[in-house]
Formats: sequence, structure tokens, C-alpha cells
Amino acid sequence: MKRLFFYSFVFLLLLGCSKDDDCPAPIPPTYQVQGYYVGKYGSGVNEPNSGFSMVVEADGKMMVADGASLSIASKASGTYTLVGNVFKATYTYNTPGGSTFSIQANYDSSTGKFTSGTWGSGANYTGSGTWFMDRKN
Repeated sequence: MKRLFFYSFVFLLLLGCSKDDDCPAPIPPTYQVQGYYVGKYGSGVNEPNSGFSMVVEADGKMMVADGASLSIASKASGTYTLVGNVFKATYTYNTPGGSTFSIQANYDSSTGKFTSGTWGSGANYTGSGTWFMDRKN
């Protein structure tokens, strides 16, 4: 009975809307930052053209793969924060004496994209180049 009432209500609501009425706008999707991303990075002032991917987990941890293919990419692990729309992360490559890098970017939850990204060596979020990524799942 509750289902019948609910569907009747939705049906009546839809009947009452036309182009000229003040119908509610469709709600755009909102993406959590957790997920799998693929993009590119560039060094210095060069346009990003090198493969770069990342898995962002719910617990503040992340994995990075530097390369065009995950199977042959150099891999790193690290941590991230998201304050407002500003994403910041620091990660270290999983090799003996692995290098550490830091990245930052704007995260757009309506598109699932990282834009205006910069990266640097060690704890520096800038100074080495730029990057971007798009959500894949």
C-alpha cells in the first residue's frame, strides 16, 4: 500500500510540471573523491603528456602509478587531504630509497575531475610541473 501511495504521489508530481512551471531542476551527480583516476603530468612548463593514475581510498590513503600502463608503472603510496575543493597529497615510491613527491589540485565533485594540479619534490606542492586527472569509476 505504501508503494502504491509513493508511486501515485510521484506520478501526480510529474503531471503537475511543465516547461513553464517552477519544477525542480534535475540534481547533477556528485562524486566522492574516493575512486580510480587517470590523467597526465608534465615537468616544468611542459604540457602534461606522461601517464599518471591514482586510486584514492576512503581512509585518507592513496596509491599512485606513474606510467601509461599499470602493469609496468612505478608505484607509490601515500596520504591525502581534501579541504573544501582543494586536494593535497604526499606519496613515496615503493622502491628502496624511493623518491617522495607532493601534489595539489582543485577537485570538482560535479565532474569527478582534478584540475589546475601542481606537483613538487618532497613536501613542496609546486615547483616541478602540472597535472590533471579524470575519474574512471
